[in-house]
Amino acid sequence: MPYPTPAGSPSTSIIIPNKASHSVSNTEQLAWSATRKLNWEDFRGTPESTNPHHALTAANLAVDARCKDNTFYYEVKCVFLPGESWSKNKKSEKLLAHEQLHFDLTEVHARMLRRELKELGMSCGNLKTNLNSTVGDAFKAWKAEQDQFDKASRHGIDIQVQQDWNDRIAQRLQELDAWK
Repeated sequence: MPYPTPAGSPSTSIIIPNKASHSVSNTEQLAWSATRKLNWEDFRGTPESTNPHHALTAANLAVDARCKDNTFYYEVKCVFLPGESWSKNKKSEKLLAHEQLHFDLTEVHARMLRRELKELGMSCGNLKTNLNSTVGDAFKAWKAEQDQFDKASRHGIDIQVQQDWNDRIAQRLQELDAWK
């Protein structure tokens, strides 16, 4: 179970946006939820006219980690950024399902990162080096898998491949249930 962040303690937050997020001016965030799926009203950003894709999901792994009294505390959130997410086609349910899978895949990686941070232990001894490499590696893996998903599914056009990814992501979320 992730450790809570003590109230009132100084913090250093690491929020590294997905490559799709090009601005940090809008701070509204929606936390991932198993019961609340994305809907087109959540996509409030302005579509990029030069972008050939029909939609963009800006999702982040927001990592807050700190040491206090030589004890390591952390929190990892999977968040969706409505102001940075957009769609040129808010009628397509297939497109919305593809964008939801990007968000779900981000939650898979949030759970994996929570598990990895737990393995770092509670002591702050050599934490800085281990934390930076653990978080950096997690972000690289997350970005690579997002790209792999888009490439394999041809951005949601290949329905069978997308269904395969949907099934695998659902299975992984279940396997990582202890890290939600």
